Amino acid sequence: MIEALGLTKTFNEFTAVNQLSFTVQPGEIYGLLGPNGSGKSTTMRMLLGLLRPTEGSGRIMGHDLLTEIVAAKRVMGYVPEEATLPERLTGWEYCNYVGDIWRIPRGSEREAEIEELLTLLDIRDASNDLIETYSKGMSRKIGLVAALIHKPKVLILDEVQAGIDPRGAATIKEILNGLRSRGATILMSTHILEIAEQMCDRIGIINDGNMLAEGTMDELRVQAMGQSSLEEIFLSLTGGPDMQLIAKYLENGEPK
Repeated sequence: MIEALGLTKTFNEFTAVNQLSFTVQPGEIYGLLGPNGSGKSTTMRMLLGLLRPTEGSGRIMGHDLLTEIVAAKRVMGYVPEEATLPERLTGWEYCNYVGDIWRIPRGSEREAEIEELLTLLDIRDASNDLIETYSKGMSRKIGLVAALIHKPKVLILDEVQAGIDPRGAATIKEILNGLRSRGATILMSTHILEIAEQMCDRIGIINDGNMLAEGTMDELRVQAMGQSSLEEIFLSLTGGPDMQLIAKYLENGEPK
């Protein structure tokens, strides 16, 4: 279980996250949605123990993030929005390096697990290439492999499907659905609202660090006064495009 308890983070005079509270149950995928700069990544970093909250706290599988951070980190897997990977290692070397960090015994069982994940994500053929040659999508796939190696009970995924080809995105979707059915707790952010609508059991929509609405799709429709799609709900809560500015731009005529 993931619990955010009044999480607040300020940077000088700027409040990035403001009294954010929500829970993610085992066997649930929770989508944290919001515009760029809304506080999603900051919230995830606090739950990961990478940022210390200015106020509030959190718990991962019952472990307090302020007093039991090592125990909390042991049960988590994380894919950041922008991963910094060791470019002079091959994908295979990096996955084994992560396996060593998690103290997974070396041997055929670990190698078979890594190879299975590489094959699932269609990156096995490139696993002996240096990471510096990888595309953004390939780097994200190898990051997901590394996040799953130790079979975490909690997954925190920041835009995990961004830059992934359609086949890879569908594969990730099925993997996450399978992990959910096995009781994993999954917190994910995405700008692809169709994915969130299809995959997430519950959704929290934030803007300027504040929770605007939270619930199942049916509950969000009620809160958004009957809007039907997640895109309509999202835009009604966070603000749609400025049609006056668009019209002003377009009235200049066709490009010369």
